[in-house]
Amino acid sequence: MQSLYEAYTTPKRLKYWANKQPDASAFVYVAKDKPKAVLTSKETYDLSVEFGRHLLKIGVEPGSVVCSMIPDSPAALVAFFGIMCAGCTVQNATIQMSDGTYLLQNLRKSKCRAVILSSNPDDRANRIISQHFDTVTGNCVTSEKLPHLKNFIYTNLNLGTELGFIWQEGVELTDNSNVEDLTISTDDVAVIMQTSGTSGVSKLIPLSHAFFGSTELCLRSISESVHALGSSISLFHEHSLTWGLGLPFWYTTYGDKTFLLDRRFKSDEGLDIRFVRDIILQENCQIAILSAASCLELTELIQRESLGHVTIPLNTVLLAGQPLKRNILAVIGTLTKTVYNMYGSSEVGSVSLKKIDQESGFEDFNTGSLIEMVSVKIVDEHLKDVPTGAYGQVLVNKPGICRRYVGDEDDLMKSKFTDDGWYLTNDYGCFTEKGELIVRGRFDDVIMRGMNYFHPSWIENIIGGCPGVADVRVVKVPDEALLNEICACYIPEKSSDTCPQDVNNFCRKTFVSHDSNAKTACPKYFLKMESFPVNKNGKFDRKVLEEKAVKLLNLL
Repeated sequence: MQSLYEAYTTPKRLKYWANKQPDASAFVYVAKDKPKAVLTSKETYDLSVEFGRHLLKIGVEPGSVVCSMIPDSPAALVAFFGIMCAGCTVQNATIQMSDGTYLLQNLRKSKCRAVILSSNPDDRANRIISQHFDTVTGNCVTSEKLPHLKNFIYTNLNLGTELGFIWQEGVELTDNSNVEDLTISTDDVAVIMQTSGTSGVSKLIPLSHAFFGSTELCLRSISESVHALGSSISLFHEHSLTWGLGLPFWYTTYGDKTFLLDRRFKSDEGLDIRFVRDIILQENCQIAILSAASCLELTELIQRESLGHVTIPLNTVLLAGQPLKRNILAVIGTLTKTVYNMYGSSEVGSVSLKKIDQESGFEDFNTGSLIEMVSVKIVDEHLKDVPTGAYGQVLVNKPGICRRYVGDEDDLMKSKFTDDGWYLTNDYGCFTEKGELIVRGRFDDVIMRGMNYFHPSWIENIIGGCPGVADVRVVKVPDEALLNEICACYIPEKSSDTCPQDVNNFCRKTFVSHDSNAKTACPKYFLKMESFPVNKNGKFDRKVLEEKAVKLLNLL
C-alpha cells in the first residue's frame, strides 16, 4: 500500500479499508456492564461520510474548524472522521477548569465554526458552552463570546447506545454536499491538538493528514512483529481521542480491529484495571496502547491475584509520553513479551523508539534509536554540540515539524527554533555509545506527571483563590508509575484554621477530574507550612521545598 505520508488523506484511507474489508469489525467500544458497540469498516466510512454531508448541508464550509466535545464513543468517532470527510479540521478540546476558562479562549483562537455537544443537559461541556449561546435557531447559533461559532450539533448520547445526531430540519442540499468529490490535500490540517498547557493556557497544534501517515515510519517495525503472529490482529487502546497518542492512527494505517473505552459511562473510580484485563483476555488482544501506570497496575493485579496459570495474550505494548524507569521490566513476561517505548511530542511527532524485552534489558530513561528521517543533536546552554554521553538540551529536525500555533503570534513559535531550523524541545538528554537517546525530562520547573506537563505557576494561581490560603507553592514529588506527582504546599492566613483537606476539597471542585487522574492538574498531596525556603539571595528555593515535601510525605 502506498504510504499515507506520501499520498493518502484520512478519508481516502477510511475508504480503502471500507472497500478492502467492508464487514470486518473496525472499532469496538466497551464499557463495564454495558453491551459492546461495534462499527465495521464499511459502517465507519459510510457514517463518517454521512456526517460530513450533514455538516455541509447546514452551511459549514470546507476548511472550517469544528470542535467535538462529546465523550469517546461510536458517535465521537463518527464525528471525528466525519469532520475530516467534509474537508474540515477537527479541534480536539478538553475542559481544564470547571468554568471553561481556557476552553472558550481556545475556541476563539481557532475561530471555531461549529461545535458538537452531547444532548445530555448534565454534560459538563454542554453546560459550559450552551450558556454562551445568545440565540438558537435549529442548528444555528449566535454568540458574543464565540463570534465565529455559527452552528452546533447535539448527539443522542443520553439515549443510551443509539448512534445519532440531532440536525436542523428542512435544510436543502447544496452543490457542495457530495463530500466524496471534495479535494482534500495531504497538507490540509486534519486535527488541531491541544497541549497540556505548561503555562496554564494550552497551545493549539495543527496536524496535517500527512502527519497521520508519518506514524508509519515509527510503527513499521512494531507492525511487522505483531502481524507475523497472524492476519487477524486485535488491539486494545486505552487513550482518548483528545490525546495525540489516542488518535486512531493504527486503524487508518493497518486496518486492525481496535477496542476502545466507551466514556459515555463515566466512573468516579477512574479506570477499572480489572475490566481492562478482562477485555484483553476475552478478546485475545495481541497488542495494547497503554500508559506506563496502567502497565504496572495490570502487572501488579496479575501477580497479586495469582493468575500465573492465565496466559495474557499480549505480544506487544506500546508506551509513549513519559520517561520510563527500570521498573517497567516487571511487565515483561507477566503482561507482555515486548514493550516499545516511543519518544516525541505533538509538535515534532515521533522521534525515537526503544524495544524492551527479556533479551534487550533496559536502562532508566532510554528512548531508543532515532526513527527514519529524524535528526537529533544534544547541545549545551550556548547551543554548542556536546560529546556522546554528555547531557544537554535535545534538539530535533525532521520533515513535518509544526512551525506555528493556531491563534498565536508567529513570535511564539519562532522562539521554539534555532536560527538554522532545529526545534528546541526543552528536554534534558544525551546519546549513549550505542547511539540510543536518553531523555530524563524537562529542563525547567514544569512538572511532568505521567504523559502531561503542568506549570506550577498557574496551579498556584488557582489554589491561591482557596479561602484561608495566604500563599501557595506547587512542587513535584516522585511517583513510581507517573514519574512525578503534584504536591501543593500552602501557608494559611493568620488566624485561619484551613487544613489540607479544605484545600483538597477546593481543588477537587475547581480542577476538572478525568477518567484517569493522570490527566488532571489537581494535586495529589497537600502540605500545610509556616514558611517557604529561600536561597541566599532571598528568592524562593523550589528545589529545597521539593526535598522537604518528599521527606514530610515519606516518599524517599
